[in-house]
Amino acid sequence: MAMSPTELQSTLARPVEVGGIGVHSGRYIDVTINPAPANHGIVFHRTDVVESNNVIPATIDYAVPHHLCTRIQNKDGIGINTIEHFMAAFHGLGIDNLLIEIDGPEMPILDGSATPIINLLTKAGIEKQSAAKQVLVIVDDVEIDLGNGRHARLSPNEQLELDVRIDFDDSLIGQQSLVYSHDTGAFEASLADARTFCMLKDVEAMRNSGLARGGSLDNAVVVHDGSVLNDGGLRSDDEFVRHKALDCLGDLYLFGMAVRAKLTASRPGHALSTKLLQAVMARPDSFVIENRPEPQAPQTGTWAYPETAVAAHS
Repeated sequence: MAMSPTELQSTLARPVEVGGIGVHSGRYIDVTINPAPANHGIVFHRTDVVESNNVIPATIDYAVPHHLCTRIQNKDGIGINTIEHFMAAFHGLGIDNLLIEIDGPEMPILDGSATPIINLLTKAGIEKQSAAKQVLVIVDDVEIDLGNGRHARLSPNEQLELDVRIDFDDSLIGQQSLVYSHDTGAFEASLADARTFCMLKDVEAMRNSGLARGGSLDNAVVVHDGSVLNDGGLRSDDEFVRHKALDCLGDLYLFGMAVRAKLTASRPGHALSTKLLQAVMARPDSFVIENRPEPQAPQTGTWAYPETAVAAHS
């Protein structure tokens, strides 16, 4: 999405309430996504935690390694798992500022895609704010290689573009590739409805490791010996690579702002994305930030959140 210096930040017009099962924890989680003031960023608040710091900004500074999902965690060890689909929806709609209240350790998986999130956010309405949208612009290549074909690079580009390639040993998936150009409406049209997926052979191992306790055919595509076990099959022949691109878009939003770059990723995953973003931040010469706000004194008073919420529960 090519952005001019005059494009403005945005938030929701009113709160959104959503509830559902955490795919790994198996717990039912309630979430309220609130509007927030300009330059606030995307910030999570664990309402079930009262005796520790319960605020976790959704930025790469707070990202920590975790198996099969994206996790952010503050210095007190309080964190949130599986934020990537929500972050992809925020990125896809260009929403800059939100306060997300959650009563558990993991965001709900819903149907495994970002479509239910997009529907809720658009129903609530998106409002422009007075501050210019910040944009992280890559000006020099940054690459990371984790071996075994897992490689990613961010390079200069006129707009955000993803070039994603996957390679799985199941004959149904095999090798797939996708080039995605991020522009108004592109996320909803191309990526939002692509669901998370797994191999049936991996489910038992995941559950033995304490993962996928809430996983089911209602919230993930399950593949076995070249076939999809879900009624209705796939939403598109390349749903697998489209979902990986969705995940990449969500992880890129951990920069804390819009991004102008080309991401080239082979066999992408959350660990690869996190290490790539960390490599960028370790090289201040590799990027510039447009419309960075001037440092200000701490604000006093409180932000008044609209009281009428849009609700959905699954």
